[in-house]
Amino acid sequence: MTTMPDTVPLARHYYETRREVLAAGGAQLTPWYQLDPEERAVAVTEAVIIQEAVRRANEEHAVLMAVLASRLPAADEVTAPG
Repeated sequence: MTTMPDTVPLARHYYETRREVLAAGGAQLTPWYQLDPEERAVAVTEAVIIQEAVRRANEEHAVLMAVLASRLPAADEVTAPG
């Protein structure tokens, strides 16, 4: 299971990574420490969305692995060739 960082650190890292990627393409965004409270709140909300998306992806993965495991024969049921 993936351990997620707290919302604000995740928001800051996501925002700064996004800012760096966009800067490579020529777009300039305000650095995290200069965001006004409303902009920072938007970034934190995006982090909450990311956390939920990761939670759902992990849940889906667990379900798919359980289904796959239920379809595979148990080790003691596998017969040797020949």
